Amino acid sequence: PGRAWILTTAHFVRTAPADRLSVQAGRVRRPAAVVRRSEDSDLALVAVDGLALVPVTLQDAARLGAEVWVTGFPWGRRLTVVSGIVSQLAAPEGDLVLEGPARMIDAPVSYGASGGGVFDATTGHLIAVVEGYRTARVTLQTHPERTLDLPVPGETTVIAVPAIRRFLSTLGLEPR
Repeated sequence: PGRAWILTTAHFVRTAPADRLSVQAGRVRRPAAVVRRSEDSDLALVAVDGLALVPVTLQDAARLGAEVWVTGFPWGRRLTVVSGIVSQLAAPEGDLVLEGPARMIDAPVSYGASGGGVFDATTGHLIAVVEGYRTARVTLQTHPERTLDLPVPGETTVIAVPAIRRFLSTLGLEPR
């Protein structure tokens, strides 16, 4: 295997020590390096040698209400796959669009899912990566000094493929 490129969010790798960053695929773990990080787009490109990964196909637009699958490793543990729909598209304020770059999905995600892939359930193509989610702070009635931050269903924000393409083009990469 040659070199594999992994796209994720910049905030996910922001605090990772360069000498401790690694990628695991199955039982194989390899050292990795952040090639470029953009705080503006919140995207990062990670390179890893000696690991064969299946490439994704990018899809620039999605339909409002289209079914999606979201992959991630919340809490850095096991692979999760959740389903949802595209609940909001990126469009100028006041425009009513039914197809375009995804901006929000209703799939429930949790801490550590940032940078996970959002795939069109029909085509299997990548339409976005998870950027974040809104939380609600809940105070426990029995322990008022303790609070929990719970993800709000339907409020998962994503970075759509057109922004990913712009980021990769600044590196001189042409994704397929």
